[in-house]
Amino acid sequence: MQPEATNATENIVIKTSARTSVWSALVGVAISLTNTIIQILMIYWILSAYGTEFNGFVRISMSIAIIGGTCEGALGVTTVILMAKPIMEKDWITANESFSTAKRKYRNKLWRGLIFVTLISILYPLEIALAPHFLQGDPITTSITGPIIKDGIDPITIHLWELGFVCFFFGFKQVVSSSIFGIYENVLEADKQNYLRRAIILFTDVIVYMLIISLLSYINFKGIHISPVLVFLPIVIYPFIRGFMIMVYVKRKYPWIKFYADFNDHNLVRKSSKLFFSSLGINTLMNADIIILLIVLGASGLKTTSMLSIYMIVGINIRIIMLNFIVSFREFFISQILREGRIEWKTYTNYELYTYIVAAFSFVMISILTPFVATGLFGNVIAKDFDGTEASAIYQAEALKYIFSGQEFSILFGLSTSAIIIVQGQYVLVQAKGIEKRTTKWLNLIATWYVVTEAITLVLLYFFAFNSGDKPNWIPNIIRYFYIIKLIFMMIAYFFLWSFTWTHITYNSSLKNVIPNFIFLLVPVISTSLFIKYGLSQFALIKINIATTEAGTISVIVDSISIPTIVSVLAITGITSLPICIILPLIFRPKIGLNIIVNLPIVKQIIQKNSSKLKIARFIDAGINAEEESNQNDQIMKSLYDQIEENNEIINDENYFEKRYKYKNTPKVYTLKPTETTVTKVKTKK
Repeated sequence: MQPEATNATENIVIKTSARTSVWSALVGVAISLTNTIIQILMIYWILSAYGTEFNGFVRISMSIAIIGGTCEGALGVTTVILMAKPIMEKDWITANESFSTAKRKYRNKLWRGLIFVTLISILYPLEIALAPHFLQGDPITTSITGPIIKDGIDPITIHLWELGFVCFFFGFKQVVSSSIFGIYENVLEADKQNYLRRAIILFTDVIVYMLIISLLSYINFKGIHISPVLVFLPIVIYPFIRGFMIMVYVKRKYPWIKFYADFNDHNLVRKSSKLFFSSLGINTLMNADIIILLIVLGASGLKTTSMLSIYMIVGINIRIIMLNFIVSFREFFISQILREGRIEWKTYTNYELYTYIVAAFSFVMISILTPFVATGLFGNVIAKDFDGTEASAIYQAEALKYIFSGQEFSILFGLSTSAIIIVQGQYVLVQAKGIEKRTTKWLNLIATWYVVTEAITLVLLYFFAFNSGDKPNWIPNIIRYFYIIKLIFMMIAYFFLWSFTWTHITYNSSLKNVIPNFIFLLVPVISTSLFIKYGLSQFALIKINIATTEAGTISVIVDSISIPTIVSVLAITGITSLPICIILPLIFRPKIGLNIIVNLPIVKQIIQKNSSKLKIARFIDAGINAEEESNQNDQIMKSLYDQIEENNEIINDENYFEKRYKYKNTPKVYTLKPTETTVTKVKTKK
């Protein structure tokens, strides 16, 4: 009966994992939507209170803080992987070994992280002050000026030391969250409780950021000046609110989790270091947008940086929401690789098709919807910052026009987002196989060539475009070529990972379904691009007019986008995306397309509920009491578990072995030896 009990246990674990995956996906979507709303409100009130330049500074400070936590991220991923199995099997010794080692490493990184954050907080404001002077010959910047909040009140002046403190706050939040409380978050992730962790993070976000938003709105309504240092001071308490809540829950839920100073898991130390270096190249490829932000910052000021960051916030949050829908699918394939070592080629192509569908749908959403959302929310606020700007900064106004109303940029940004999704899909399989070390060399080499190519291209554009007097097209050209080069190198990385999957992760590999899957990705991309280029302007159009006044200043007018326009764009997006992203796979591969729709988290939950209701209805029709049957099954399962536990107790009892084997004869051991050739002497008769 023990094998049957084991199978029953596995079924319960699988159902629990599936249910957890559904909840994780649903909570993930809710958190992503809420975070999007919080960020949109934050950006709007920062723009109104402190202006476009300060908003650009805040967005880059947050990005730098996240990059500073990359090493802790590698340690966290390794800890989650190594603790998942011991927690599931209730192996407290192994789990505590990983817990103690990770906690010690986290604490050791605390002071190094704080030193790094302090240096960035000093050097980054200095770069803002000195870069325009050395690159463009402008005077050294000592402060930035905010917008006019109310008539008759001078705009606020934000000094460099205030920028330094704001940058430090964001870095401090990241370092403390990971170094002191990161290990407790790893425990929740390892026990498939990530949705609870994210819910606590959402609760903390709402408290802290709503406090900051309230202060920013108070500045706008009252028309008073408050230093950004005071407004963003609540960021300092953020990690403690979030961390203490998670820590208290973990200590109550897992009382056996304890820190032992003499425990040391060398495997965790070695794997975390390898993971950091192995993921360095892929992270550079996917998150290198910070490079263009810093380059634009040094060359043209913070306004263009702010414009890009606003566009990216809207687009990236759409990408995050879309990625939540494939969490359960990825977990399934990861578990299958962990269990069987490889996956069948047919199974892989199904996974690839679903990843392509999500990537295509993300492209449609981002390329069509993002320009209207970003312009409708922030276009007029940014345009006010150009009032009174000298005509020499015409390239910043052209950058605004290119980013928010240019159809080309929305297509390039949507393509880069889709490329990130399919590359992540391939890299997840490599990580599940545990052989990412083999890809490190080539991915790091691709990332190095990518950074070198980008740097050379942007420097050449600067000297040949800006210095030649072609100022209006300088920033648009930089953005255009940056994303084209990024797309090229992302596809190189993708095809490298694809070939690696072909040889090391799948068996029975063939070219079957490769071309149809790729067609399902290309058809939505090409048709949507053509629609944006030639058809979207017939329904909705973003108009940004730039003019030079008689006083030698720039005037930027952004036509307001009405709610009916946004609703019509949403309808167009839905009508455009469903046929080419969903119906096309249903026609040519109906079984797989239907299976994908059925396994969507929300649809799957509805089907399971309906299935349970139908089963109960069949029991009633057959005259079977479903409740009694359920109670009998529970009693059977309980008796099986009791028997398993009893057997384990007997096996672990030393007296049992002594009583059973003490007076038994030692079994004979036979050793097989090679046959020896013997010489037989034959006596002959005389």
